[in-house]
Amino acid sequence: MAAGGYASSRPRYGGAVRVLLHDRVMSIDPIGDEDHPVTRDRLAELAFETLTEIDTQGRLRPKLAVTWHADQAKRVWQFRLRLANFHDGTVLTAADAVASLAKSNPAWKYSAPDRQTIVIETPSPVQHMAEMLAMPRYAIVKRQMENNAAVLIGTGSYKLTQWQAGERAQFTANEDYWGGRPFADTIEFQMGASLRDQLMDRQLGPYAATELSVDQIRAVEQNNQTVYVSRPADLMAIVFPQRDCTGRPSKKAVDTRVREALGLAINRAAISNVLLQRKGTPAAGLLPQWLTGYEVILGGATNLDRARELRSDAAAFVVITPIALAYDFSDPLAKQVAERIAVDAREAGIVVQPYGEAHINSKTARASINADALLLRVPLESVDPQTALAARFDDLGLLQANPSAILAATRPEDILESEQTTLGNHCVLPVAHVPEALWLNSTAHNWQQRVNGEWDLDQLWVEGAR
Repeated sequence: MAAGGYASSRPRYGGAVRVLLHDRVMSIDPIGDEDHPVTRDRLAELAFETLTEIDTQGRLRPKLAVTWHADQAKRVWQFRLRLANFHDGTVLTAADAVASLAKSNPAWKYSAPDRQTIVIETPSPVQHMAEMLAMPRYAIVKRQMENNAAVLIGTGSYKLTQWQAGERAQFTANEDYWGGRPFADTIEFQMGASLRDQLMDRQLGPYAATELSVDQIRAVEQNNQTVYVSRPADLMAIVFPQRDCTGRPSKKAVDTRVREALGLAINRAAISNVLLQRKGTPAAGLLPQWLTGYEVILGGATNLDRARELRSDAAAFVVITPIALAYDFSDPLAKQVAERIAVDAREAGIVVQPYGEAHINSKTARASINADALLLRVPLESVDPQTALAARFDDLGLLQANPSAILAATRPEDILESEQTTLGNHCVLPVAHVPEALWLNSTAHNWQQRVNGEWDLDQLWVEGAR
């Protein structure tokens, strides 16, 4: 269920909105390989728009495209653009959209039969193309060089007017926005923020909102502050970056029996109840139960006896060495979960050695991390199960996964089969589904949070404005 911050029938124009962010991002390019994609997308969505969108109720809506249709085979899709301008005053054309989409997914073929029509042809059927194009990575961006520097120009309700990579970003209202001027004059984000002072004072002070980690939610709620918690959407999972899992060379391979044993040793219920303080849920699958309805049949229960049997069987054929488990050093929750996994693994005779690592969420940088396993946290990029599962396979970098087959699937059971096949290789061990949490000041109104934790700030306004 989406959350709206203090909905009111009398919004006011003007004012500045200040927001605290935990993570630091170096770019808001939607196709950039950023360490913290959730934070990147929250900023990028103010300036860049997709052809379609999923609203706060989970419904598919037009955005830059007003209509669309596909051929019977679902391989050729046509989208009709609305009239909109880029922030530099130039008109959005089909050629602009094609150039942007070609960078988002070079495997597709694109054409622009006229200034307002885009045609996308895919090698295999895509049943839910419109839902896929609502993901942030498919935002329409005009890229050009100015003074030997790359400039990103969008059509969104806000323009990026000040940028200090990893430190601060300021967005200013787009007066010529096709959907009407947004209410706030500016939205400013401060990155890398610590909430120590705010938590001690029990108030946000001059800030309209901030992200919260799971362990901070209870303290804020107990002080009668407004907290919105999304459904458990992010996936926390162990991934083994070795050849039989990713197709890439690796110095050491963890035997599949040991991988399965580790998965059976993890006490997911304890992680969910204690570390996630019952705000998250144990993960048996890649997608949460509330989205698919079938996760409950995928298992996920702890079975130490079977884990010990598998570990013993593996030891008869290979030497069992400690597993180096890397986690995001900037994420306190990831550290706690990794350490709990190590405790659980010890009960099955498996030694797991957790350690913090930088850039673990960057797919490019991840390839150079010298770890036997990675504890990753990946966002839920869509509320359409097919689109979400294909995106999860891509985010996790799994070799066995076949996103094309998922996108072509016409039955729910085909999606389930794809997930079961991937989990059966024990290359990815789901641990928990984690929510996104937001602490909101009483001066901020109409802040919208989608079911997967994404923000929609087009209707946001603040008290004290003109």
